[in-house]
Amino acid sequence: MLFNNRTNWKKHQYKLLFLLGIIFFEINTVFSNVFARNENISGYWAEDTIIPNEFVSYFFPNGIIFEISTNIILDIYVEYDNKIKNRQSSFYINNNESVSLNITTKTNLRNFGIDRSPRAPKKGSFQLQYQYDSIFKVRSNSSIENLTIRYRKNSQFGIKSNVNYSLALFDINQESWDLVETQEILNESLSEVYLESTFLGLESEKDYYVTLFEFSQQPYDYTWLFLTILISAISVLSIALLISKKEYFQYLKTRSISFQKGAHRLSLDEVLENENRNKIIDLILKEPGIHFNELLRKTGLAAGNLVWHLDILHTYKIIGKKRVGNFLVYFPYYQKNPLSNVDLKLQKSKLTLEILEMIENEPGIWNNIITKKFKVDHKTIHYHLNKLFELGLIELKKEGRKKKIYPNFESDYYKNSNDKRIDT
Repeated sequence: MLFNNRTNWKKHQYKLLFLLGIIFFEINTVFSNVFARNENISGYWAEDTIIPNEFVSYFFPNGIIFEISTNIILDIYVEYDNKIKNRQSSFYINNNESVSLNITTKTNLRNFGIDRSPRAPKKGSFQLQYQYDSIFKVRSNSSIENLTIRYRKNSQFGIKSNVNYSLALFDINQESWDLVETQEILNESLSEVYLESTFLGLESEKDYYVTLFEFSQQPYDYTWLFLTILISAISVLSIALLISKKEYFQYLKTRSISFQKGAHRLSLDEVLENENRNKIIDLILKEPGIHFNELLRKTGLAAGNLVWHLDILHTYKIIGKKRVGNFLVYFPYYQKNPLSNVDLKLQKSKLTLEILEMIENEPGIWNNIITKKFKVDHKTIHYHLNKLFELGLIELKKEGRKKKIYPNFESDYYKNSNDKRIDT
């Protein structure tokens, strides 16, 4: 009996030791797979080597938190613009080989030396807006198979809980930002929501720019309502606009004006006899200043077909067109058309008109003198001069090494205003 009791006790000991061994192994495995460390950074950059399955949190000044985890050995350099505040992000890298990763963060693309602004992304009826003021530039010495970026959806880090967001990617070969599929993930244990996107197959030695865009439903454009009312009022009051299509056609056939037909080989009668072009002319006479999308809707033509007919009508100077804000608007072609004046009123730029006034008072002036006079950056002056040139209000004449600037008194603006400047 004693022998049996001792034997049973030894069996229980072995079982106990075996279970303890399993528990120890499991605990050791869990903690060895995820090793976390925190780094408090005094400046705005950090350089580090991260080992596989390590999770590192970097705490920068201005409330910035950057976290990273990887399954490989990773050499990393992270730098933030000191204007960035209260931002958080986590990078998760899964790759087959070690990587050296360089991440720099600026408030906008211009600060990376990119002068042109790519188009903002759109999705359905939503126009996405960049409000986040933090853009990553990511560059690695070898390709990355899988990069997941996660943001905490928390107003503390500039991300509102009641707004929808999407990550977007851009490189210098693109014309616009590309939306990346973005998920909202709830971490129940922490009661936090994350925004998460995964990027696959990032190429080596290539700059990728990543940021957050927020969705905003496109509002009704009251600028267009204002424009329509303004143009309609001018149309009613102006004796320049003709009353009927018959009278307008008579005017077109009897006027003395030259135009280049370009690729078109039509007579004026052939241009005016086309049914679709007649429909377009009817609408433009009825609603001077009508914009492209409205013409598309009311004519029922395909977009390419409408563009073709509008080009013919514009080439033969049957209609005029101007860009007003974000709209391309069309009106009857008339040398005294009041829309030339509307353009300047809608620019709402005091500086543009002040520059034009200076050119009127000092014909033959050049860019440097205007820049010194207004004490603003030469690029700003160049922008306003381009705007005046596109409106046909100034002329450039090269005299020696200088491009001198003169007012174009033959433009509609001066003819319609009888040389009186528009007050804005």
